[in-house]
Amino acid sequence: MSFVKQEQEQEHEKEHEQGQEQGPRPSGLVPLVLGAAAVAMIGCLFLPEGFPAWLRFGPVYLVLPVAILAVVLGLLDLRHLRGPQEDGGVARRRARIGVLLGTLATALPLALVWFAAVLLGG
Repeated sequence: MSFVKQEQEQEHEKEHEQGQEQGPRPSGLVPLVLGAAAVAMIGCLFLPEGFPAWLRFGPVYLVLPVAILAVVLGLLDLRHLRGPQEDGGVARRRARIGVLLGTLATALPLALVWFAAVLLGG
């Protein structure tokens, strides 16, 4: 009786371990969309004056948080997609592009602020 019980417990533990390993697979789409949105928010500054001010200047306040989120989520997706996988290539590319766009959207405003400080500082 105890031998059968041990086998059942072992099978239950294996099923539990397999259930933990199998979860939603990262697709890299979220970092890609967030990175593209952060770069697009930078472009809102260059809209014509006919657009309302809230549309031209409002998204600028969200550029850094969205860009940093794109980088963090992209790196997390890349970490989860490590190792040889049969269909992870597209997800890896999406995550890498999201990290790249997020880094660009983070570095560009910081570089512009630094450049303006150097010019104004003398």
